[in-house]
Amino acid sequence: MRATTAGLIIGISLMYSAATLADCTRPRPAFEIPDGSSATQQALAEAQPALIAFADEVREYLHCLNGEASQQAIGKDEAQRAALTKTHADKHNEAASELTGLASCYQAQLELFKSSGGGTQQRAANCATFIQAAADSRPAGAAVANEVIVEASGHTFDIPGGSWRYYLVRGDSPRSCTRQSAENCLYRAVLVRNDSDDVLECDGKITYAGTDISGNATTHSKALVPERSNYVVVDSLAQQSFDAQTFDAQCTVRAKLPPLNTPAHCKYEVVEPVAIADYYPDAARSAAEEGPVIVEFTLAGKAGHPTQVRAVAGSLFDSLDQAAVKAVSDMVMSSNCRKSRYRLKLSFQLN
Repeated sequence: MRATTAGLIIGISLMYSAATLADCTRPRPAFEIPDGSSATQQALAEAQPALIAFADEVREYLHCLNGEASQQAIGKDEAQRAALTKTHADKHNEAASELTGLASCYQAQLELFKSSGGGTQQRAANCATFIQAAADSRPAGAAVANEVIVEASGHTFDIPGGSWRYYLVRGDSPRSCTRQSAENCLYRAVLVRNDSDDVLECDGKITYAGTDISGNATTHSKALVPERSNYVVVDSLAQQSFDAQTFDAQCTVRAKLPPLNTPAHCKYEVVEPVAIADYYPDAARSAAEEGPVIVEFTLAGKAGHPTQVRAVAGSLFDSLDQAAVKAVSDMVMSSNCRKSRYRLKLSFQLN
């Protein structure tokens, strides 16, 4: 079950998603966050897309670590598995803390700019204290989710770009159903393995011999599964005594977007950013709805609000798509070309 809190600018999905089975290389920030008391508004605006891009890199790295941890534990004894879990938890926490700290640092600089008015002698903010605070608040060894085991395998489907298949997985040990309950539950999920070069639009469900902790006999959800990845489409907790009777996943290939006609030399910049989390619909949070949205828009040239804003590749959830359109519409951007068309990817992600 996913918690329902979103990051201020970015969200970090830390649990229940695996990644392609490859070497996991930790990304490092190739940018600096300007000090809010000395920076211009433009400098702060330029730092935001760099931070968001870094968040995407870290998210993929964390997913990769989760998949790597599960792979390397196969065939190991209990002591070896415990050592592997600690190693991966340490890597996971270090990267997640750095990203969380940088996001907190950026928000602090925005507030400092608002109160001070900024300046013209730009210098870098000291984000080390924010990163350390994020690390201190993260329980040691808590980042890596309980290992999951394959309970049942579904079918394999061939598609033009490769193939995909799905599994029913469950946690390898019971956990408390709720913080207030002494009853034990098992985590289960339908995981889709996408071995193709296409993004999949997937719908998954689990039917129990009883109900999950939300009282549903059938747990249902949908998700976008990136190319060459493993991804949880639906997950839930149910009492240990309630077995999963059936599970299923239905996936279709998402059509690729045609290229824009915008000339290569045309670029845009965000003059006044927004906090994406402020646009996360409450109902979508409560329903644990997540996903990326690609928004297309037109810029007149000089600084102003985008026009003709629309979602061209949605999240599979209408409210998130509409929220993304609203967020982009409220930004102030400029372009070096008049009446040019651009695309921007926003991700609504719960911690």
